[in-house]
Amino acid sequence: MRYRDLDWKALWQEEYRHKSRPRRKPGDWDRRAGDFAASHKESHYADQFLARFNWQPEWTVLDAGCGPGTLSLPLAHLVKEVTALDFSAEMLAQLAKEQTRQGLTNIQRVQAAWEDDWQALAIPPHDVVIASRSLAVDDLPGALAKVDQWARRLAIVSDRVGAGPFDPDLFATLQRPCEPGPDYIFTFNILYQLGIQARVDFITLEQDRVYPNRDKARASLLWMLSEPPLSAAEEARLEEYLDARLQPRPDGSWLLTRRRPARWAVISWSK
Repeated sequence: MRYRDLDWKALWQEEYRHKSRPRRKPGDWDRRAGDFAASHKESHYADQFLARFNWQPEWTVLDAGCGPGTLSLPLAHLVKEVTALDFSAEMLAQLAKEQTRQGLTNIQRVQAAWEDDWQALAIPPHDVVIASRSLAVDDLPGALAKVDQWARRLAIVSDRVGAGPFDPDLFATLQRPCEPGPDYIFTFNILYQLGIQARVDFITLEQDRVYPNRDKARASLLWMLSEPPLSAAEEARLEEYLDARLQPRPDGSWLLTRRRPARWAVISWSK
């Protein structure tokens, strides 16, 4: 088989079919919005992402899958206007709360999904379109084509490298298979087959994550897992994992250390 004969969309679909965790629904993200907003403040992801590009004060930016505003909020200090789009009402509520606290008036919030008709929602093209860690979709080629279509100057997506935020050691401890699904190499090659020649850079996150208490740390690990619920034996193994990797800090918070850091690929192309 020659490279040009590979059907990356079909390969992606097959890999996606075997992933351990089904695609999360809006209600799932609603329930985790508060924890995500708090934890993302402690991460250096946004700083590393934004430092890779030369943001212009006259630009407009569409942040598709914005979550609690991990990128939309700092971007609002750098560009003219940000459209923050997400299918989770509670994620947008978390963003609105912080937007008000910071006194930002240049963020427009839109509740919508990748599958929605953005033209019918009157979402115009923007100078820059971002899809940051938000490509867990049923139609990846369609989502990437949408990013390209709505971007006038620059398009940026980020996707997992390998397991990404999923910790293989946790799955091994629980004796469950770790199948996080297709990572950035599928995204990059689908773009290639769409006629888009993109650049790739990488973000490596910190191995340590701070939580206000042990229960929040435990909840963050359970978020990685799917059905079925933990058995009694798995519950015991999870506690062993926490005992080995979770340490109290003098301020009352807890520090969780991973053996392998999460990595993300930042894929961009100019229009």
